[in-house]
Amino acid sequence: MLRDIEFASEERISVSKQIFVEQKIPCATFPVEPVKLIPLTFHYRIPSISREASRYIFHQLQRNRWLNYHNYLMYNPRRKLAWQTFLFPASNGDIKIAELANCLNANKKKITDFLNTVYGEHEMSYERSFEALKWLKELSMSSNKSN
Repeated sequence: MLRDIEFASEERISVSKQIFVEQKIPCATFPVEPVKLIPLTFHYRIPSISREASRYIFHQLQRNRWLNYHNYLMYNPRRKLAWQTFLFPASNGDIKIAELANCLNANKKKITDFLNTVYGEHEMSYERSFEALKWLKELSMSSNKSN
């Protein structure tokens, strides 16, 4: 991922690819970019999150200056944890707030995982899986033809 400076940094990927090439092992890279957010992104990607909760997450990220001008996360959610405080409201007896809090808390693990994908520093992602599977299929088909 483009923002990963540790596990899957560009340098580490290049070194690994070079080893594969030297060993004649087919390899390809599929850069995964950060996800641009819109108010319903969380609902679209995690259907158990209501539209209202998705809008809430988006607006809380905006309000707390976690999104840049283009609506990309500015901070790594694994390193800066303030989002945990402002994304999960305490229920104050208001029915709407209680429903929102229930939805968010029921999806807390999914939200946490998805924020890592949104930021673009996650070791693995489904974001480019179609292209990766297509490459594997083509590789398999060309390998079968040569045998």
